[in-house]
Amino acid sequence: MGEKRFQKLNLTEIQPAGWLLRQLEIQMEGLSGRLYEVWDSVGSYSGWLGGTGESWERAPYYLDGLIPLSYYLGDEKRWELCKRFVEWTLNSQTEDGNFGPVATREDYWSRYAMLKVLLQYYEITGDKRVLSFEKNYFSYIVREVEDRPLTNWSRARVPDLLYCMKQIYEWTGDEAVIRQAKALDAHSMDWISFLDVLPFPRPTSYYMTWESIENINHSELDKIVPFHATHIVNVTMGLKHPALHAYFYRDIDGADITRRGIEQLEHFHGLASGCISGDEHLSGRDPRQGAELCSVVEYMFSLEVMLEIFGNPKLADKLERLAYNALPATITEDYLAHQYLQQANQVQVDVRKRPWYNNRNDASVFGLEPNFGCCTANMHQGWPKMVDALWFKEGEETLVSMVLAPSQMETALGEEKVSLSLDTEYPFKDTLSYTFHSSHTKKISLKVRIPSWCEGPLVTCPGAEITEGREGFLVITKAFQKGDQVLVRLPMEMRFTHWYRDSVAAERGPLVYGLDIRERFQVIREVAGIRDYAVYADSPWNYALSLGEKIRVEEKDLGEIPFGKQEPPVRIYMTGKRVPSWRLENGNTTELPKKEEITGEAEEVCLIPYGCTNLRISQFPWY
Repeated sequence: MGEKRFQKLNLTEIQPAGWLLRQLEIQMEGLSGRLYEVWDSVGSYSGWLGGTGESWERAPYYLDGLIPLSYYLGDEKRWELCKRFVEWTLNSQTEDGNFGPVATREDYWSRYAMLKVLLQYYEITGDKRVLSFEKNYFSYIVREVEDRPLTNWSRARVPDLLYCMKQIYEWTGDEAVIRQAKALDAHSMDWISFLDVLPFPRPTSYYMTWESIENINHSELDKIVPFHATHIVNVTMGLKHPALHAYFYRDIDGADITRRGIEQLEHFHGLASGCISGDEHLSGRDPRQGAELCSVVEYMFSLEVMLEIFGNPKLADKLERLAYNALPATITEDYLAHQYLQQANQVQVDVRKRPWYNNRNDASVFGLEPNFGCCTANMHQGWPKMVDALWFKEGEETLVSMVLAPSQMETALGEEKVSLSLDTEYPFKDTLSYTFHSSHTKKISLKVRIPSWCEGPLVTCPGAEITEGREGFLVITKAFQKGDQVLVRLPMEMRFTHWYRDSVAAERGPLVYGLDIRERFQVIREVAGIRDYAVYADSPWNYALSLGEKIRVEEKDLGEIPFGKQEPPVRIYMTGKRVPSWRLENGNTTELPKKEEITGEAEEVCLIPYGCTNLRISQFPWY
């Protein structure tokens, strides 16, 4: 029972460094640090502080990112704010085990979200009240669902509750939690069957038009149409269901079901950025369709959970693709504005009717609360919670460097303390430099993930045994001494992947590249000092790429803004041709042109990292 491949480190055992630390600082300087003061949904009137304001998911969403962010940055002011929410929540539990704002007392889903918050609080503080609090709620919900079944969001998002139960079981060893988890798993939407054979290979509009269901009572939706089964955030949350079911039951091949499910979702709904399209329901592969920011950070979290349980390094490839492309692209570089929806091919951002399934006209603008406030609350978890997936342990003798980013780690292997840092400008550059800050009397192993795109990794470590594992890891074994270094180079060659209508994405390392378009921001409104923007292209965008010409790569030192638009750390120069028939139509590109339409004069075009763009073409026609 409770088997998994890797052991997650305690949140306090990993610290971000280098550009990743700077990215977290930018986040705190932006909306993450200001939201309590500028947005009523998580402000002083919040129901999660005993007030009369929003009492559902928004404060828990916000805290899910703010708690680890405040800890990593040592930000006492925001940490004290987090503690106010936590203390109110811990003191709100009633004798039956339920908790939270009275206004939403019968809601289950928002409680799952707050339980996730409390897990991180416990990791940081060791406050044992969290353990009994969560177990009390598990007992409550197991009793309650017999008379008041899970529906809608609460049914679709049971995997998040199962994750909390997994953590509590590991910390307490209480076998009752296992029995309760199995009982609640039986009430979940069946994401396992969903991922085994994807029931919705077409855009959701093929199965049901929004106009046909928008007036149906929401509590009745799942009885009539597959609303929650096609909702993109539910889908990305549900991805971790096979892993968690397998953790508790061991009666399915959760890893294989997950692999097939992701392959099907990518095949029918995948975008070059790593997103599964959904605006706000599964929307196919057309790069003009949207991908919701909530789905980006929830997909990241599901991958983080699956990495621990399955240990499959290919899942880290997918996590890096999202984190290093989709996440920074949908939030402005100062972290003061975000989109609800991003597009893989996005050449104009403004308020107008787009081909979204059921999102409003402002869903792609950058701002405080475009379309709906869930992303305003939820986007903060992306970077801070990824830190937890940088390092794992395997057994008593092996450290695993999984997601590659600058960091410091200190933990115990058996009876010995080990301290290690990774200095790198990856994903922009190809070199990883590991330095040990502890000495060891016996051999230990450092396993470094080899990304699946990398051929011929190079490693240097004098006196070490070095093997390249078949599972996608370099293994460096030695009785490491303080000051020992391991240098790993992951050569980044240009490659081109094929997408919707045989479009191509230009990739190098874990980064996807987009056309460098001159962007003009226009303020369209201002709320509480936070501006909303439309963005227009002030340079041509309708280029096809030549795949047979010489490619030139220019690298620069990282600036103060890692994913900065003005000084991107990498530029790629290629040959391309403008395609006059490929035009702007109602804010979107027209359909991707056919090869016979590519007849213009060849010229040099510049591509920059997708995460450095606000406007972009990332899925190109080609010749």
